[in-house]
Amino acid sequence: MARHPNQLKVIDCHDIIFNNFKKIPDHRPISVIPLESLLMSSLAVFSLKCPSLLSFEKTFQMNQTRSDNLKRLFRLERVPSDTQLREVLDYVNYEHYRPVFKDLFSYVQKAKVLEKFVFMDIDNIPHYSVAVDGTGIFRSEKIKCCNCLVFERVDADHKSTVTFGHNMLAASLVAPGLKQVIPFCPEAIVTQDGKTKNDSEITAFKRFIKDFKKDHPKLKIVFLLDALYANHPVIKLIEEHGHRYIIAVKNTKDLLFSLVKEGEENQATLFYEKSLSFGQKIIKNKVLKYRYHNNVRLHQDKDTPYVNFVDVHERLTWDDKDGNRKEEVQYFSFITNIKIDLSNLEAIAQGGRTRWKVENETFNTLKNRGYNLEHNYGHGEYNLSYNFIMSMYLAFFVDQIQG
Repeated sequence: MARHPNQLKVIDCHDIIFNNFKKIPDHRPISVIPLESLLMSSLAVFSLKCPSLLSFEKTFQMNQTRSDNLKRLFRLERVPSDTQLREVLDYVNYEHYRPVFKDLFSYVQKAKVLEKFVFMDIDNIPHYSVAVDGTGIFRSEKIKCCNCLVFERVDADHKSTVTFGHNMLAASLVAPGLKQVIPFCPEAIVTQDGKTKNDSEITAFKRFIKDFKKDHPKLKIVFLLDALYANHPVIKLIEEHGHRYIIAVKNTKDLLFSLVKEGEENQATLFYEKSLSFGQKIIKNKVLKYRYHNNVRLHQDKDTPYVNFVDVHERLTWDDKDGNRKEEVQYFSFITNIKIDLSNLEAIAQGGRTRWKVENETFNTLKNRGYNLEHNYGHGEYNLSYNFIMSMYLAFFVDQIQG
């Protein structure tokens, strides 16, 4: 029998993580502390939201009873020193973390947690929305490793500054109206072997979607992406893997927007308007004006994909407590391979805006709510920096499914 969502247990998650960690090969010929215990120690650092590895050590030294409880919770035989933890984790391939995320996701899937994440039914099949975005996680002019990207900046005086850093591509299962997200295994944006050019967010996405399909072959997904992804190669890649997309577009797509405008004359472009009011002491009035067009060309070239387009103008007005008239106006536009009609128009537009949850509920949480995403816990020479990110994401995953 599937476990009810409110019965999900941290202890079960730690069992899944620990059993996966035991499968990771240990590069050391002799070890005092098993590798899985070191990896669980790294998880504990972020689960306890310790600001440093040193504070993590002190957490176990301050109170014996608390120390014993934490050791049981995280399956720790011994607590390693910060130096030992860094030295060992530096040589672990961060790709070994991927099966852990897959098994944790299977756990929440069997517990029917995903039911509240259904974005929309397409052809009577539930689809889920996955928001994707890239972010920087480390920058330094002095510290670097073999996986660092290299950035050069030239100022107004033509002085060149070189910095080193790490980026990553993150993807989270999201749903409109839900603050809770479920993260997938992040994709490292690193200079690939034999390459001299920096890796990019798009090439990282190409690796991500291939692994995602392998890990979740039956999951029906609508990818929520920003304007960087509004191009033929990305759209083709998504469709080859059998997924849907909603991608933000800018009005610099001249052909697309001109064709949508021309469609207003022959009724190929259609309109829909909605008004609503909300609030108690201060009543706010919102007017949403939608415009949509199916099967329109994205670019001029002969191989350009045909896409479905929707945009929405949102106007919010109210009188403040002093009687002054206030107004906010926002505009959003998206392309999708979901056929648009009045039954799904609002959901598609709302889904496009839900992409911001990867920034607000994922990156912002990891940076500002105790996980310390941008803090350098240890850089190492090889994989240490990304392995700490992986442990942080696992701790974040476990926290999120308790919501």
